[in-house]
Amino acid sequence: MDKGEENAKKPIYKKWWFWVIIVIVVSMIAASNGDTQNNTSTQSTSSTATAQTEKNKTENKVEVKVEDFSKMSKKEIQKWCDENKVKCNFKEDYSDSIKKGSFISQEPKKSSSIYEEDSVTVTFSLGKKPSIEEKNALVKAQTYSDTMYMSKQRIYQQLTSSYGEGFSKDAAQYAIDNVNADWNKNALQKAKEYQTTMNMSKSRIYNQLTSSYGENFTKSQAQYAIDHLDD
Repeated sequence: MDKGEENAKKPIYKKWWFWVIIVIVVSMIAASNGDTQNNTSTQSTSSTATAQTEKNKTENKVEVKVEDFSKMSKKEIQKWCDENKVKCNFKEDYSDSIKKGSFISQEPKKSSSIYEEDSVTVTFSLGKKPSIEEKNALVKAQTYSDTMYMSKQRIYQQLTSSYGEGFSKDAAQYAIDNVNADWNKNALQKAKEYQTTMNMSKSRIYNQLTSSYGENFTKSQAQYAIDHLDD
């Protein structure tokens, strides 16, 4: 048997290159285990430090028991937050079942325990989500109030009139309920126009403001205007 045949018949574990491979593999496994242990140790240390920091924070703060905000107004809720050094966030959302301005939810829930400088969020209703028709009516109503200083009743009539905007009564009522207007100031602006452009007396202006054929303001709104006109 020659030397080549003898080497070919040797068991694999007696070959020199087999042991070189074993040494390399073992070294790689050992290095990998070392990195894993270091990472685990680092993560554990970090978690412990975070927990200790949170503990230190809560130990230095006063615990606060959250109230039932469903029975409180926004002003009362804000006062409670200020008194307890809690951050107060107000949100609004549409609701088909809860009327506009009413309480929907709070977070955290009532009777929960929080700490000073924590936050509470209270959500109030915007009412039922308006249709496109209602949104359009509201835009028109706002324009009439801002540019022509119309009364509530005159805007409603203009929105529903077949000679005006032709909106449905429901859409017009939504617009009237949600328009951002100061009716007293609208009445005053109209009164000033009559005073300066038509040279009318205060008595005649009052009659024009309250007339159903005129501006259709309420008597109190018209009186506010008269009381604030220049002499």
